[in-house]
Amino acid sequence: MIRFEDFYTKLHIGSKCLTGGGISVLLGVICFKGLSLYSLKLSLIIVFLIISNPVTSHALARASYYSKSGSIAERSHLIRDDLKEKKHGGLL
Repeated sequence: MIRFEDFYTKLHIGSKCLTGGGISVLLGVICFKGLSLYSLKLSLIIVFLIISNPVTSHALARASYYSKSGSIAERSHLIRDDLKEKKHGGLL
């Protein structure tokens, strides 16, 4: 088992695995069942996963960044911090 260091890395890996794994399983079921109304419904679920997983991951990462629970050490590895300017600039 691989342990990741911070919340952002765990979130990134988790969302990639959930999206890729879920889509792979649903595509497998579509191939197994053949083209039908059932496969159309599964295709809509795949589209929903493709849209909702990145949005959810982004919202969680943004909430973690703005919360006081995230330590400065976790943010120290960021190459570019665009949210720091927005946070202190008064927009958010």
